[in-house]
Amino acid sequence: MFENPEIGLRITVWEAVHPSVNIFYRTFEVTNTSDESKHLRLFSNQNYRILETKIGETAVIDKHTLIHYKRDRYFLHASDPTFDQYAVGTAEWKGLEGTWRDMENDATLSGNLVAHGSVDSTLGWTLPKLKPGESTRIHYWIALGKKYCSVLQVHKQEKETGRKTLFYHNFNFWNSFTERVSVLPEFARMSQLPPNIRKCFYRSLLAVVAHMDITGSIIASCDSDIKQFGADLYSYCWPRDAAWVCLALDRARYHNLSAETFEFFSKVITPRGNFLHKYTPAGDFGSTWHPVPMIQIDETGLPLYALYNNWEIEKSVWTTGRYYRRLVIPAANYLIKAIDKETDLPISSFDLWEERKGVHTYSACTIYAGLNGAYELSRSLGDYDNADIWKEAADRVRKSILEKLYDNRLKRFRRALDDPTLDSSVFAVWYFRILPPDDPRIVRTMEAIERELKRPSGGIARYLHDTYFGYMNSWIICTLWLSQWHSAIGNLDRALELLDWCAAHAHPAGLLSEQIDDRGKPLSVLPLAWSHSAYILAVLEYLQALEKKEGSSCNN
Repeated sequence: MFENPEIGLRITVWEAVHPSVNIFYRTFEVTNTSDESKHLRLFSNQNYRILETKIGETAVIDKHTLIHYKRDRYFLHASDPTFDQYAVGTAEWKGLEGTWRDMENDATLSGNLVAHGSVDSTLGWTLPKLKPGESTRIHYWIALGKKYCSVLQVHKQEKETGRKTLFYHNFNFWNSFTERVSVLPEFARMSQLPPNIRKCFYRSLLAVVAHMDITGSIIASCDSDIKQFGADLYSYCWPRDAAWVCLALDRARYHNLSAETFEFFSKVITPRGNFLHKYTPAGDFGSTWHPVPMIQIDETGLPLYALYNNWEIEKSVWTTGRYYRRLVIPAANYLIKAIDKETDLPISSFDLWEERKGVHTYSACTIYAGLNGAYELSRSLGDYDNADIWKEAADRVRKSILEKLYDNRLKRFRRALDDPTLDSSVFAVWYFRILPPDDPRIVRTMEAIERELKRPSGGIARYLHDTYFGYMNSWIICTLWLSQWHSAIGNLDRALELLDWCAAHAHPAGLLSEQIDDRGKPLSVLPLAWSHSAYILAVLEYLQALEKKEGSSCNN
């Protein structure tokens, strides 16, 4: 909703994407909130970078539609009522800014029918006279396809079915999607959650799936505003982020969706058995700021653990068998080779924050989790020779984590072998089952995180003196890791407080950002799929702990 009290105008926007047809739908409701009648025009500007560049595009008016295209990418725009003004022209080329300038100058468009090269377009609607308090609506849609005739056909079908049908289809589809949660044992206590936490949970389910591609890739964020490290985005698939989403999807019993991502993993894994920094949704190697060999070792351990987690919950031998030779064997064997023979810890690689190279506690924990998961999977399929090898390696890593990464002087776990900094990512020691959550070493570590990394806004920072996007901002995932630990040890009031904090700091649209500053404002990418996957896990783990606590009380 957009509102300007000074001019007495409110615009409400509803948007939907059809679950099976390539069409995007948007409805504008324009309301006169002033005390005087108004004569208004509404404009929409389209400025694409088709196939990631503006070179060689075409924009053309075809009867009552506008079509942008290049090669095999077509975008058809239409509306009800039909637009009564239009202009297509050159944009962002030799000083020409675009047709939106024509709109701003006099609210009248040129009527130019076609343009090619670096182009944009603007459509306009003359609204009926609006008396004080009156509203009117414009229904607008974009059909996408790979042929001119295909987008025309989708447009024709949309006109025939009626504008309300798409919203009904969309609402019913996603309502049915979220209803699947009702099969969970935790669902019986879902009504005990505060409404804002329930709403954030269901929004998180929708958000993570919205980041999935038909190929099975899961991008980190669809945020188009962020330009990471100059002229780059978060629209890549990090194996780490995707694995966390798989953990959440399997925890919520959406095994069919996580299986699509395991298929993606099996296609992009290197011949050596590891995963690279990040990938495009199509599976190509993405841009990187890491020098060769471009590896973050946890990004190989975590997908392996995610596949084991799928087996542990679903017990589907078909999924395990399908990816055992394509994913489990190569990844597990690579992880063994990546263990330093002197320390029995992983070789030096970049950390999960992608900032520093070293032998990190979080990374070591994911290697243990991956190898131990591979051991369990191999036993389920009767591959006892590999099982023995992987189990022995996992045990060595676990032993070294406890001996070399716990600091007896500080009485907590270190960030890395040569770095004693307090880092919230060491939650991994208990989460990946190296130690139980109530072990004194874990308790002291998590209490230090809560004491020293808690921020004025109430959230938890990544680590001491973090300066990314500001000084020690709260991170949603770090705050949820603390919530998960409190659930694990039975401190449910505090766990719920942290869940509530995250929900309270969601965007009005219900989306969770990467960070929250000390004033409580979202920072960096919005939404972040990892934040939403962590919320799903934290809520379900809280409900499980609640059932354990209240169930045992009833039995007594």
